[in-house]
Amino acid sequence: MDKRLSIALLLTAIVVAVTPLLFPTPRKASPVISATQTGTASVSPTTPVQAAPATAPGVTGSTPASVSAGSAVLSAVKTDSPAVTANVPVQAQTSAITTTKAVYRFSNMGASLLSATMRGYKNLATKKGEVELHLQGRPLVSFALVLNRDTVSLNQTAFQVTQDRPDSMATSVTYSAVVGGSNVAISYKVDPEHYMLHMAGRVTGAASPAYLLISLPSTLPATETDTVMDLRALAYSFKPERDNAQGVPFAKLDPGEKRLEPGPLTWTAVKNKYFVVGLINPEKSSFEEMTLTGGPRTSKIATSATATIVKAIKNDAFAFDMYVGPQQSAELLAVGRDFDHVNPYGWRILQPVINPIAALCIKLLLWMHSHLKLSYGWVLIIFGIFIRVILWPLNQSAMRSSMKMQEIQPRLAEVQKRYKDNPEKQREEMMKVYSEAGASPFTALSGCLPMLIPMPVLFALFFVFQNTIEFRGVPFLWLLDISVRDPLFILPVLMGISMYLLSWIGMRNAPPNPQAKMMSYMFPVMMTFILANMASGLNLYYTAQNMASLPQQWLLARERAKARKPA
Repeated sequence: MDKRLSIALLLTAIVVAVTPLLFPTPRKASPVISATQTGTASVSPTTPVQAAPATAPGVTGSTPASVSAGSAVLSAVKTDSPAVTANVPVQAQTSAITTTKAVYRFSNMGASLLSATMRGYKNLATKKGEVELHLQGRPLVSFALVLNRDTVSLNQTAFQVTQDRPDSMATSVTYSAVVGGSNVAISYKVDPEHYMLHMAGRVTGAASPAYLLISLPSTLPATETDTVMDLRALAYSFKPERDNAQGVPFAKLDPGEKRLEPGPLTWTAVKNKYFVVGLINPEKSSFEEMTLTGGPRTSKIATSATATIVKAIKNDAFAFDMYVGPQQSAELLAVGRDFDHVNPYGWRILQPVINPIAALCIKLLLWMHSHLKLSYGWVLIIFGIFIRVILWPLNQSAMRSSMKMQEIQPRLAEVQKRYKDNPEKQREEMMKVYSEAGASPFTALSGCLPMLIPMPVLFALFFVFQNTIEFRGVPFLWLLDISVRDPLFILPVLMGISMYLLSWIGMRNAPPNPQAKMMSYMFPVMMTFILANMASGLNLYYTAQNMASLPQQWLLARERAKARKPA
């Protein structure tokens, strides 16, 4: 078995072993979580909502489970604190702020964010209404305070509400209350141009140290046609100040398992396939730590977990931004602070390689879509052809090197046989053969470069299609959505056929090679099965790339035939 075949078999084994781990075949299942749809929202700060009644004075503070264990910052906080007096309960109220991009709803109970409706994004799981990020019976994002070494959850504290403008023009809402003897104010200011909420707060009259505890959503509702894949994508992610962004899928947290991520942290987030709720610090500010806890399992898919973030209150104040919206490339880049890496692509060790390639691919695809005024389906076809055209000179050189190796292979075999008892003479004669043919011992390896160089792009696109919302719901020809698999499996079959044609043409006029012939059948079949459940857009790209390679393979086959003709 020659070196090229050994390398090809090794690459094949890697693809077979790694791909099912990264992209498990989704199973049909009914949605585990369903989103509650709402009608048109308007600003109404006095509208009553269904909420638990406020507790009478004498609320006992307790440390949230996700913070009470394993937290370095809060290790000295008492969990058996005495009763803390809350302010007099008032009627539960909601305030809604509407922009062209989203509708955000807030509650005076705990000064919390209740929900966010994404305008312009349909809920594909229910086929009704728009995507709404919310949790059943509890806030989307909630808070607690650590004051005088006692932890007080704000969920049962009724805050007074003030808004900056009349109902229909409001862009901010402020909540104020007395908590544990301290005056607390929390304000939200919504950026009408982006999915961003600027948060600021003051806690006066509290002894230092004091901390704000922020609870991220314990899950997000399934909003995609393939609810299983949407739920599999549930994960927390965070960015240490001195390290790359990291992700922790819900599936990696066993029920009850606690995991402490020490600070300083630039940002933290929870995401599903296409939407994200993130907390981002301004410059020269950070979160102290983050505690993750695995939630109970009601199925094979992990659908819940908890995350509590610790923010130090300095000089009686705190501030950070909250992104609640789609994982749209332009919007994430506008946030800054590497928040566009909220989906850390690839394994942690390969992130420095995969992330830049994925980011470049996304930028190129978006640019082509914007400037060519074509649908993403045609953009992917053009992109596949473009990649092959760029690699044409390298492929040409590598394939000619392969042809040289085929020509000198009989002479090398003869030298090895003749000088098998004299290794030194054997090496000398083999180098002479290489020199006469204008080749080297590394020529065989260079023949594998055409297979290796497109692989980073292909792997990057695997990840791009997992989370790029721009492809969500985009139809093309018979496909209703290029971000999900081809329901008729036409594209995977076409991709397999195009791959076989490449191999068949490549073997024409070449010396007989039973191993290569076997691989020409096995590899296309294997790749067809691997890509059958991948995004149809990925299959479209790969098929276009294979078809663009056929002319070059045919020209080289003709060149090989001419070289074999006797003079």
